[in-house]
Amino acid sequence: MSAKTVLTIGILAHVDAGKTSLTECLLHHAGATKAQGSVDKGSAITDGLALEKSRGISIKAASVNFSWKQIQFQLVDTPGHIDFAAEVDRALSILDAVILVVSAKEGVQAHTLNLWESLKERNLPVIIFFNKIDRDGVFSEQVFADFQKKLGAKLFALNLPDLSDSNQVQVVPFEACSDLADHVILDHSLENLAECDEAFLEKYLEGNIGEMSTILAQALPHIQNGSLHPVLFGSAKLGLGIDELLDQLEKLIPPHQNYFSNPAAKVFKVEFHEKLGRLAYIKSYGGLLKTKDSIPSQEMGKDIKINQIFKAEAGGLEQVSELHQGEIGLITTSDIILAGDILGNEKLADSYSKISNAVLAVEVKAVEDKDYQKLGEALEILNLEDPILDFKWFKEEREFHLKILGPIQTEVLKDSLSQRWGIEAEFLPPKVIYKETPSQSAEGYVRYWMPKPCWAIMTFLIEPGEANSGVSFENKVRSSDISQKYINEVKRAIPWTLKQGLHGYEVTDIKITLIKGEEHNVHSNPGDFLLATPMGVMRGLENAGTDLLEPMYAFEIKAHQEYLGAVSGDLSQMRATLESPLFDGEFFILKGRVAVAEAMDYAIQFNATTSGKGRLKFSLDGYEKTTLTDQKVRPYKGVSPLDESQWILHMRGAFKADERMMG
Repeated sequence: MSAKTVLTIGILAHVDAGKTSLTECLLHHAGATKAQGSVDKGSAITDGLALEKSRGISIKAASVNFSWKQIQFQLVDTPGHIDFAAEVDRALSILDAVILVVSAKEGVQAHTLNLWESLKERNLPVIIFFNKIDRDGVFSEQVFADFQKKLGAKLFALNLPDLSDSNQVQVVPFEACSDLADHVILDHSLENLAECDEAFLEKYLEGNIGEMSTILAQALPHIQNGSLHPVLFGSAKLGLGIDELLDQLEKLIPPHQNYFSNPAAKVFKVEFHEKLGRLAYIKSYGGLLKTKDSIPSQEMGKDIKINQIFKAEAGGLEQVSELHQGEIGLITTSDIILAGDILGNEKLADSYSKISNAVLAVEVKAVEDKDYQKLGEALEILNLEDPILDFKWFKEEREFHLKILGPIQTEVLKDSLSQRWGIEAEFLPPKVIYKETPSQSAEGYVRYWMPKPCWAIMTFLIEPGEANSGVSFENKVRSSDISQKYINEVKRAIPWTLKQGLHGYEVTDIKITLIKGEEHNVHSNPGDFLLATPMGVMRGLENAGTDLLEPMYAFEIKAHQEYLGAVSGDLSQMRATLESPLFDGEFFILKGRVAVAEAMDYAIQFNATTSGKGRLKFSLDGYEKTTLTDQKVRPYKGVSPLDESQWILHMRGAFKADERMMG
């Protein structure tokens, strides 16, 4: 066990709420740094990337350690911009509690509701810090009331802002608030406590609330069980409210209890270090992890060896020999380790819904053709660091495809490719990838027998399959007509064959049956059937025709009731199917289904419609036939299946390319 209690605290916020500034203030206040870092000056310790320093925003989650009294804090600073919500998702999975930073100047903004809903779902303890109370025009009572109304939360202020003198802004601890009986925030806090506590309600109605310290003691159990949410006012810039925040973290946040006796850890982030190579950020959930230990990787299904262990200290990495339960560390290993991997044999998988769901697909091209290979290798590294990119390298077409959360992420990827690898890249406009399915049943005949020696004759029956059934193959030809070794080559060829249909998209929901065929006892060889299968299947598809299948999203929306009409109108114009709305206090919850093509840019419109104060979640929900015409989709990339000589060359190249990729 570690000598001190270890707590992992995340700092979350909407962009520009002062989250990184608060992180730097906490580090300095606790004595972990000699001088307080500045976002504006590019000296923030947790903004280590050149891009973060130049743009003044957090892009990657960063972990730093410091001690306060008897607590060893592991502070995780997360990005505030919605385009980097995947980083927040990964960080949430290892947190013991959260500081939710809200600007007292701007109040509740876009993305705050997303964060709040995720915190409620995970039942994570939260301390709300209203930052920037020193700014001109701050109306703290309104900010407090708006938060309660817009997020449906009962707040309890642990200190109160004194803004009576603009030249000397102060915060007053709750215990010293007896002279502020007419303070609106105090009144709201006491009302909220009265709603949760019958004993206090009686005193409250009688006008005999007692000592402030006694009230605070009565509020504490309700804060700890989540009925009340603690609030602190302050200013990271001036260091106001920081002592109170550190003390309340120590008092209110219980130590993590669910540790295991055997070694167990969760990988929540992977990045590449200039000198150390691939680093995996892990949190230990049991046992003692040591350098040179081997531990099972659930993702890879084998043991991996821990080569080195580091801890993130203010300003750099410190190499250590072991990691205790509850501690965050960075490990190096010779194996390819991925974010989300579980080390050890315990169940640590994260089953919660995510803030981040990639809704855009883009193609990336190197501006200079000489950088093609280098770009592919760089994107592979970026995909290891951020798996939500779901990077695909189509080597035959020389194309790179990524999934992204938004336009800011695209800009950052461009900058990262330029600064880290010296590659200039362009990102093409986002597009939807469709699929194809046979329109009707038809046969496809192929006779591949010239020039000798070669011989493969087959007839395929092509039929539409059930929705979302994938691909099925059945052989009805006797083994005396075609040997099993040749049937195996037919099976092998089908996945390659269906990568591109008549419109250039993957073919699915299809039944393929080999109904006739023959081999030659002298001229046939396995490669003949490997090459002939695509010709026969594609002929069948051409005779049957194909319908386009468009990907569908299931969506869930939560926003204030005043936006229900406008949101429903937007969705109706997008041909969405809607369920009856549900109501939760002043909020509505609306679920339904919509085509991805219609919803690709809806996140921007949704934020505009709801003034950025709604939650929109998309998840892929299968495919449906679409009435889109050929003019609205990209043309078929391959060669005509009727041109046998070109088709043979085309498929030979495809087989070789895929074999290289596989091994």
